[in-house]
Amino acid sequence: MKVITRKSEVNKRIIKCIEEYHSRGLASCIELLHTLILSQKVKFPLLEYCAEQFHLRLQEEEQIPFCDEIQSMRTEGGNVILGIMLQKRLQDHFLESMDKATEYVADADIWYVCDIIGERVFGYSLLFQPQITIPEIRKLFKHETNWVIRSLGAGAHYAIKKGLDANNAKTIFKILLSMANTKDKEIRQGIGWAAKTTAKFHPEIIEHFKTEIENTDRVANWFRAKIAIGLNRNTYAKGN
Repeated sequence: MKVITRKSEVNKRIIKCIEEYHSRGLASCIELLHTLILSQKVKFPLLEYCAEQFHLRLQEEEQIPFCDEIQSMRTEGGNVILGIMLQKRLQDHFLESMDKATEYVADADIWYVCDIIGERVFGYSLLFQPQITIPEIRKLFKHETNWVIRSLGAGAHYAIKKGLDANNAKTIFKILLSMANTKDKEIRQGIGWAAKTTAKFHPEIIEHFKTEIENTDRVANWFRAKIAIGLNRNTYAKGN
């Protein structure tokens, strides 16, 4: 399998796909995209660039059908393209983008789908539009599919790592705490990741919820262990 590492190389392939789109239509464009890019090994930043170009050049009404077809191919790189395409549509199509991200993640058959899309859609939206995103996240934490909840954890991790303010991080941590006793492996992965990141960047939040965290009836040891790792990383970063 060819490894594509240069922007100039991926750009040539994008141009061929767009030419195919204008001459033969969306289906033919997607088929060529799969051949030239998705079936190759491409670095994630280049796939993100690819998605940005398709978002700019596809007709708006064809962007979601494009995403649906990419999702049906179930390639790892396709998830990066899906994440960025939906991310770019958040401002003008917020609920649709959140719903589509949820749909794609719920249909996942492997963990990385959750993390790739979760960071790029749920995480990005939480970071830049917390007021409208947090109510949606609160609803989605009740989703019947464990992949979706794992994905929310990945999104929370991303937003906190990238600078989510303390007040909104505190609100998110309270939601995380509601899942701190789960036995589901996938949910534990996502929630634990977000809890560890909260502790690393906002140890004051951990202190605020200290009593709840120490409640062994409601909070499992795995959750406390993730918090301990995050606090240790915070201490290390300070040079103490």
